[in-house]
Order: sequence, then C-alpha cells, then structure tokens
Amino acid sequence: MVVGLCLFGLWHDRVLLERSRYGRRLVNQFGEIGGRRALRGLLVAGIVFGILLAADVIRPIQWPKR
Repeated sequence: MVVGLCLFGLWHDRVLLERSRYGRRLVNQFGEIGGRRALRGLLVAGIVFGILLAADVIRPIQWPKR
C-alpha cells in the first residue's frame, strides 16, 4: 500500500506541489526545482521503506510469542 501511494505521488508530483499545502510549502522553501526534488526524494524514500516493510526487513511491531 505504501509503495503504491508513493508511486502514485511520483506520477502526479506536479499536482501535489501545486494543490497541496505541503507541496506549496516545499516550493516556497526550496524553489520550483528544489521543491520537486525534495518531494521526489521523500516519495522514493517511502517506496524503499514500503519495500523493506513488505520484505519483513523492517518489523515495527513484534508481538510476544506464547
């Protein structure tokens, strides 16, 4: 799910930068090109995190075995 949402965000990065409050904040802080690079970097990090989570490399919750 995380990977899918991040891929969708990469596909529609321009819309996210123009229409979301967070995207406008990135553009104001880093400029047009820098904001796009920052957003893409965050989305790529989300993709990597999602893949590692699905591969069971990252285990956020470990329940005790009985």
